[in-house]
Amino acid sequence: MLEIILILVFILLNGFFAGSEIAVVTARKTRVSELIKEGNQRAFILKKLQSDPDRFLATVQIGVTIVGAMASAIGGAAAVKVIKPLIAQVPLAIVADYSEAVAIGLVVVVISYLSLIIGELVPKSIALMNPERFALVVARPLYGFSRIFSFFVSILTFSTNIILKPLGGKPFTQRSFVTEEEIKLLIKEGRDRGVFEPEEEELIHGVFEFTDLSVKEVMVPLTKVVAFSLDTPIQEILDTISEEQYSRYPVYYKEKSNIKGILYAKDVFKKVSSKESMDVRKLLRAPFFVPESMKISALLRQMQRKGIHIAVVVDEYGAVTGIVTIEDLIEEIVGEIRDEFDEEKPVIKLRDGSYLIDASISIRDLKDDYGIDIPASPDYDTMGGFVITRLQRIPATGETLNADGWNIKIVQIIGKRIARVILKPVGDGAAEKKDDGGDS
Repeated sequence: MLEIILILVFILLNGFFAGSEIAVVTARKTRVSELIKEGNQRAFILKKLQSDPDRFLATVQIGVTIVGAMASAIGGAAAVKVIKPLIAQVPLAIVADYSEAVAIGLVVVVISYLSLIIGELVPKSIALMNPERFALVVARPLYGFSRIFSFFVSILTFSTNIILKPLGGKPFTQRSFVTEEEIKLLIKEGRDRGVFEPEEEELIHGVFEFTDLSVKEVMVPLTKVVAFSLDTPIQEILDTISEEQYSRYPVYYKEKSNIKGILYAKDVFKKVSSKESMDVRKLLRAPFFVPESMKISALLRQMQRKGIHIAVVVDEYGAVTGIVTIEDLIEEIVGEIRDEFDEEKPVIKLRDGSYLIDASISIRDLKDDYGIDIPASPDYDTMGGFVITRLQRIPATGETLNADGWNIKIVQIIGKRIARVILKPVGDGAAEKKDDGGDS
């Protein structure tokens, strides 16, 4: 009877260590930190265990090994002492002759079953239900056990790391706990279960993508920039400001790519209200030039530090290619910010299922904001660039082509730039151009 009680005790102790391992590893560190601020001493001890996972896991393994060995030893002794005589009385010669082996086998099966249920599955399931609460309960005894067996724990930790090193492994403390992709999957799972709203998921994804984007991917191309020449008449400047409703405008000399400064609308209105003579050159503020390859996260920090709201973008040769504003950067996180002065939407869905598209919209925005999947390539950034790359020439108004499952019709050309296209899905496999290059 004593042997059975001892075996059950050791199986329960195995459950204690198994549940403790799950609870401590899965307990949220943010919640533990909150409890520490509230003065919870057990949370402070739990934090110590979490901060040294190699040592903690070695402690658990020592505990599991000791109680497992003790349960097996007592079970073996009980098998020989109690069960063997009973089996020896079975009126079958083959059973009686191997009574000791049969007795030990029965004990192994029973102990293994109880160890799996009581010593592993049940305590781990309980720990997963509320890992923080379970971890707080076991933290103090686990920490005490770790101190008692400190010498053996250190040997195990050292030996494990020595073996891992030539295999390319890292100590647990140096491993990455959660990757960006894993977090995205967790957010998606949370949205599917109703924990997060779709808008919250998009916002979090926007934060991750923010650090990967370059200025070139979010800038307003030079062809779409509203700018003034140094020779633009004052009345024309006032009319344009009134119509466009922007607060800042690049000012150039002779050609648009030769930016000389930034004109603030408020400075113009101050001069007009004071009825003083106005020289645009004296109102200009120094332009802030940034390279196309700069990450927008770094640019946002610089613009915040300098108190600048608009930057002029240049390529690797120093030629101006566009502008980028604080609003452009913030929109990459929170999505499109539209007000009563914004132009019409760049993508309009028509009744027949086709799309009227501003050809200057980026391929990335088409996919992210409207679910229109156009193949990306280093050769182009915009819808217009995609069409020109496929045709290998500048098309005429009214031309069509089939490419990558879409029928594309050019509906507006401004100068040498494609302004608007109509995009219509034509089914899988329709990726061939019409008439050797897209002529309609």
